[in-house]
Amino acid sequence: MREASAAFLARIEIDKPYRLSVLQDSRSLHRTFFLPFAPASHQEYAGTYRGTVGTSLKGRIMGAPSLVEPGREFAFEDPAGLPGKVACLLGQVIAELESARRAQPYAQLLLLTHLFCWFGKLHPFLDGNGHIQRALFAALALELGIPLSPRFSLHPRSYDRLLAWPLEMFTRAKESERPACIATVAEYLSTWLAGPFDQPGAGIPPA
Repeated sequence: MREASAAFLARIEIDKPYRLSVLQDSRSLHRTFFLPFAPASHQEYAGTYRGTVGTSLKGRIMGAPSLVEPGREFAFEDPAGLPGKVACLLGQVIAELESARRAQPYAQLLLLTHLFCWFGKLHPFLDGNGHIQRALFAALALELGIPLSPRFSLHPRSYDRLLAWPLEMFTRAKESERPACIATVAEYLSTWLAGPFDQPGAGIPPA
């Protein structure tokens, strides 16, 4: 996985059509990364969204141990209609690309954070969501002309409880509560970016 991740990051630096294809649909990348680990009897685990009709993932519910309420679990998005929700999210990002390229750095960071948080909330794959979440983040950052920091890592896992906490809060939040979660995640994600984000205070809203 380390070699595959390094190859991916090198390719999206120079291959714009490939970079855009990943942002439009992450299933092929997931298949590339995870097919070697899929059971022979369930090859669809690689590159298939939960909720996909006609597969073993059609009704697959997923959750994770809660940091907010220790000893309990919180749920990710229900599988019903999930493939369409992922397509809608990625479609929104593609639709906003042109204006985002001309936006100020903090506005660009918010688009990156929107993608990162919502992909985590949807959690469309059975496994490997974190790798794909970070791959989408890297592809979008480079598409916006923002270099990645040496601190960024696609593999191994590159974040801990400091990020897991606000991501859980976002996943569980009511719509009115999400902006505060987005701002917290954005401040953390800014540390994965270079260029304008090397400046002090670049990860917080401008005054």
